[in-house]
Amino acid sequence: MAVQKALDLIGEGPTVQDAVSEALDRAQLTLEGITSFRVQDVSGVIGDGQPTYRVEVRVWFTLMEKLHG
Repeated sequence: MAVQKALDLIGEGPTVQDAVSEALDRAQLTLEGITSFRVQDVSGVIGDGQPTYRVEVRVWFTLMEKLHG
């Protein structure tokens, strides 16, 4: 039986898709077994006339079993 854990992340980018990809790409650098994600919130700021999107993403990953011995 697998045990899953959820983690909330924040990503930023020039588009919503880029912001989500940034959060997931960074998560995959340190987490193994990511199984799914949900975009919790989308917001943004305008700087120099251009929007920057900020997304809150919740990712789920499977906890790995490690045998001690």
